[in-house]
Amino acid sequence: MGKGFKWILLSIMATSMLLTACGGSNNEKGTKSNDTGKIIENTKKSEVEKMKTMKITVGSKVFTAKLYDNKTTRALISQLPMTVDMTELNGREKYYHLPKDLPVESTERPETIHAGEIMCWSSNSLVLFYNTFSNSYGGYARIGYIEDVSDLVSSLGKGNVKVTFAISNKQK
Repeated sequence: MGKGFKWILLSIMATSMLLTACGGSNNEKGTKSNDTGKIIENTKKSEVEKMKTMKITVGSKVFTAKLYDNKTTRALISQLPMTVDMTELNGREKYYHLPKDLPVESTERPETIHAGEIMCWSSNSLVLFYNTFSNSYGGYARIGYIEDVSDLVSSLGKGNVKVTFAISNKQK
């Protein structure tokens, strides 16, 4: 091989390695988990401060959730407040089948679902996750996340549970 060909081949390999190193999965685009398991929106502090807040009540325990600004979340907000019987699923989530579908612009398949995340699945199921786990299912639209998941597992308990969702700073 000539020097020119080796140089071209080396350049192609270097570019390929650089592009591979810069790439990454976007399955969890927009969120990351900190050491305490809280979900943090990957936005500027001023944008997080503008996020609507939802109160989630389970028995006497009240959890505060931050909500994403998307069509799905806005449609859910229009139905609040609501108290629903949530069904247990797999020791990691509670869900409620909504009476009508929520609009969903796009769905995703997060590689990891974190305790405290609130999502809509298949446009008609409101899901509250209370354990972190590796996920292989798609069809989720993010709604928000509970800021402090302390006592979430013990509050939700085993089996089905009554949960109240309400907006604490209703803004249009």
